[in-house]
Amino acid sequence: MDPIDYLWKRLTEPLGSEMVLQKINGENVTCYCCDRKSKYWATDSYVNRQDSYLKMDVPVCAPCNALFLGTQRLGIEKGTPEKPAGFGKLGMLAGCGLIVTAKESIILTNPGWHKRISYSDNVLCRLEMVSGKSAFEYTVALIKGLEPADFPVIYISDLGRKKAELVKNLILTTDSKVLISCSANGAARIDLELLDALQTFAVNDKKSWTKFKKFINDASNGRISPSDEKLQEFMASSPESLRLARLLPADPHEKLALMRIV
Repeated sequence: MDPIDYLWKRLTEPLGSEMVLQKINGENVTCYCCDRKSKYWATDSYVNRQDSYLKMDVPVCAPCNALFLGTQRLGIEKGTPEKPAGFGKLGMLAGCGLIVTAKESIILTNPGWHKRISYSDNVLCRLEMVSGKSAFEYTVALIKGLEPADFPVIYISDLGRKKAELVKNLILTTDSKVLISCSANGAARIDLELLDALQTFAVNDKKSWTKFKKFINDASNGRISPSDEKLQEFMASSPESLRLARLLPADPHEKLALMRIV
């Protein structure tokens, strides 16, 4: 199942009752957001949305449209509880995360959004007021405690504001070994066993960890080459650094993501 359809089936489908939906009726429709043809959608319905740049209506499948929908179930985005100028939208909760498992969904909120969403008397799903690095630590602990039946999982580190980019970067986490962190900026695969090893190294040998992190960041950003003499000398003098360096992902962006987390 496509991740945006999984999100629809597990969380956002109830929002369909608030949309002005149109049926496909045999048409060959392509969603303007996810760029999928209608035969691949989880539903036969879509919404005609006004594109602010094209100044024309464009079709958006119901699962994608759930990110655009202003709904009382997400509290208020603008205004006051008494006179809301706009209801909250799932695809506009910048700074908030989302965890969707086969059994439950959780929005990870910062204090500002927690207060605004909590104005709803029928919140879309459970809220946890945890943000930043604490939100990631919360997610890792939750993932490690899940049963096989709880997978697959969607983990969005920041719901942000760029909905189409977010949709295109959604990837399902299929087990508790590798967590895939999604956002509009991309998707990072995080080996949780390797993460544990890096965190242990950082605590047990702070001096070596500081050098290790700098070398890895510099090499990943292209400031030094993997054959740099000082890098090679350091790795030769620190067996644990060499062991962990060999376990790091080849993708420099994923290396940098890991370094930021530890």
